[in-house]
Amino acid sequence: MSKPCKQRYGKKSSNKFFKSRFKGKSNNLSNSQSHKEYQHQDQFQEVDVGITEFISKFDGYSGVIKARFSDFQVNEIDLNGDVAKLTDLQIPADFQSKEEAVDGGEEVPVDTPLSQIPQKTWDAIKQMIDSSEAREVELNAEETTKEEREKIHECLKKVFARKIVCNTGTKDGIRTMIFKKYSGKNSDRRFKWPKDKGEYVHFLVYKECLDTLETTLKVATCLKMSPSHLTYAGVKDKRAKTTQWFSIKKVEPWKLIVKTRPLKNVRIGNITFKDKPLKLGELVGNKFRIALRNVTGDDDLIEKSLQSLKENGFINYYGLQRFGNDKEVPTFSIGVQLLLGNWKEACQIILKPTKADQPDFDISKAKKVYAETGDAAKALEQFDGSRNTCIEFLLLSGLSKGHANDFVNALTSIPRNTRLLYIHSFQSLIWNLVASKRIEKFGLQVVEGDLVLLEDCNDEAVCDDSEEDTSDRKRTKVKALTSDECSNYTIYDVVLPLPGYDIEYPENLKDFYKETLEKYGLTLEMTKQTVQTYSLSGTYRKLLERVQDLSWKIMHYNDPHYNLIRSDLEELKGLDEPEDVKDGTYKALVLEFCLNSSSYATMVLREILKTDTSSSSHAKLNSYHTVAQEKKKILVEDDASNGEDADEDLDDRIGLLSDKQRYEAFKNIVFNMGSSSLKRKHEDSNQNENSKIAKTTDESS
Repeated sequence: MSKPCKQRYGKKSSNKFFKSRFKGKSNNLSNSQSHKEYQHQDQFQEVDVGITEFISKFDGYSGVIKARFSDFQVNEIDLNGDVAKLTDLQIPADFQSKEEAVDGGEEVPVDTPLSQIPQKTWDAIKQMIDSSEAREVELNAEETTKEEREKIHECLKKVFARKIVCNTGTKDGIRTMIFKKYSGKNSDRRFKWPKDKGEYVHFLVYKECLDTLETTLKVATCLKMSPSHLTYAGVKDKRAKTTQWFSIKKVEPWKLIVKTRPLKNVRIGNITFKDKPLKLGELVGNKFRIALRNVTGDDDLIEKSLQSLKENGFINYYGLQRFGNDKEVPTFSIGVQLLLGNWKEACQIILKPTKADQPDFDISKAKKVYAETGDAAKALEQFDGSRNTCIEFLLLSGLSKGHANDFVNALTSIPRNTRLLYIHSFQSLIWNLVASKRIEKFGLQVVEGDLVLLEDCNDEAVCDDSEEDTSDRKRTKVKALTSDECSNYTIYDVVLPLPGYDIEYPENLKDFYKETLEKYGLTLEMTKQTVQTYSLSGTYRKLLERVQDLSWKIMHYNDPHYNLIRSDLEELKGLDEPEDVKDGTYKALVLEFCLNSSSYATMVLREILKTDTSSSSHAKLNSYHTVAQEKKKILVEDDASNGEDADEDLDDRIGLLSDKQRYEAFKNIVFNMGSSSLKRKHEDSNQNENSKIAKTTDESS
C-alpha cells in the first residue's frame, strides 16, 4: 500500500477490518468481525432528536436493521432518472494508461513530419532515442510561435509517446526547445486534454462502510490533491454498500483507477466525460435494497403494513445518522456554536475526548493532549507521522499553523461541506421537533395556517438532504392556507420550514419554533453570521413523503452471516443472487424502493416496524442467533440429563420463567453476550427511555 493512501485513525488501524473486502466470498464473514462492527457507545434514541410519531395504526414487529452492512445498499438516481450502478472497472479505451503512454508510439518516420523541425534535428532526436548515452537535442525556437511549439510537442508525443521529454526555456538569451530521453525521473507529466472530451471526469464510486465525506478525503489523498476538487450530488450512509457519482476536473482516468486501488473498501468505475461538474443536489433520489433479518411478524401483518406504507407513506423525519454516531458528540451541538459565532467553543467540542475513544488510538491520544495542554502542535505529535484525513487531525493542523486564538481560520482546515453539515444538523433537529408537534397537535388533517408551495414551485424547490449551503438558493415561495383553502390540499402538500433568516414560519407553529430556538440561544430571525459560511437562509421540507416502486419478498436462511442481497460489485464479478433457503431457521424481509433525495430509508423502516432505528437498539436484536443457540444448548442439556430425546421440538418446552436460575442465565445471554459494553448499553437505554432532546450543554466533537 502506498503511503498517501494509508489512512489511519490510530496505530490500530482498520486495514485488517477491510482486508477481506472485494474477494468475492460474500457469505464468509466471521462472527468476531460481525460482532466488532456492532460495538457502539451511548447513541441517540429517536426520541432524543424529536422522532416520536407514526402514520399507520398497525402493530409493529421485530426485524434487525443493518445486522450486516451488506443488508443496506444504496444506488443514486441521477437527474435523468438513471440508477447509478457499477458495471465497468476499466480505464476508458480512448485514454492511454500510464504504461501505454511510456511504451507506446508509432513507427518513427524517416523524414521530419513538421517543417518547424529541421531534418538534422529530427535525425538527432532519433539517434538520441536509440542511444544508451544521456544526450540532449536543442532546437532554436526564437522564431516560432506558441501554437507552432505546441504542434511540435504534439507531434513528438504522437510519434515517441513518453520516450522523449521536451521543455522550452531560455539558453544564452535565446528561446530554446530542449529534447531529452525519458529516464523515469525526467518524465514530461504534462497531459494535453483531448479536445473531444469534456474536461470534467464523472465516475461512479462504490464503497463499503464509508460515508461520502470520508471517501472524498481518502480519494483526494490518493490523488495528492485537495478534497475540494472532488464534487458529488449527495451524502450516503456509512454502514452500507453504496454507489454514487463523483466528478473532478481534468484528471486522467488511469489515475482514478490505479492510484485508488490501495483503498480496499472503494472501487471506481464507469468513467465518462462532461462539460460541467457535478453539484450538490443534482440527483432526484436514491434506490434502496434493504434486508431486515429475524423478522418476527407473520406474513399477513407484514403484507398489511407494507400495503399501508405503499398507500400512505411515512413522516419525512431526518434519520438518526444526521446527528452523528455518538450521543456525547452530536453534530448539531457544533452547529449551534457556529451559528452563535462561538468559534473557540466549536473547536473544543470537536476535539473533546469522549467515552467512545479507544485509549490506544492516535486520535484519542491527540484529543487528550489538546484537552490537557491546549497545544495543537503537541497534540499532532501523537499521530504516527503519515498524513491523516480525520476531522480532528485537520483541525489540529489548522490550529498549529495560525495564531493560537485564531479559531475561525483554523476551522477552515475542515472541509466546507463538513462544517455545513454541522449547522444543517441543527436545522434538522428543529425540523424533527416541529414535525412531531405538528402531527401531535393537528394529526394528518390540513389546517388553517399550514404552509404549501406556491403553484410555480415544485418539489425540487424543497430542501434536499445534502450539506449544501442554502444561502445562495433562489427563494422558495410558500403561502399560508386560509380555512377555505384547506380542502384544496392534502397533508402531502404541507411543508415545514428549516429555520433561517429568509423563510416564513407557519402561524400555527410559530410560537413552538420560537420557544425551541431560544433554548439554544437563537431567535426566529436567525440573523446573518459575520462569517458568511455559517449563515442560513432556511428552506422548506415536506411533512410526509411516499415511497416509489416499492416491492418486497420474504426469504429464509440459517447462517446469520449469509448475504441476502447481491451488491453491484458482486454482480460485476458474476456471483449468483442469494436464494431463499427452504425451511430456513430465520425469516428475512427484503425490500426494494426509491425515495426522493431528501428522505431517509430508516424512517421508512421505522413506519412498518414501529421500533427505534438506532444502531444500539438493533445491536441488541442482532444477538438473536446466539440466543437461539444458547436456548437450544440449555434444553438439550436438560433433555440429556432427563433421558429425553434431544431431537424433539423444543419450542413448547422452554419453560424459562419457571426456573429462576435458567431465567437469569437467559437474561445474561441476551444482555451480556460476554460484553459489559452491551449490558451498559441496555441499562443506558432504560435510563434514557423518557428523555426528550439532547441539550447542547452535552458538548461533543
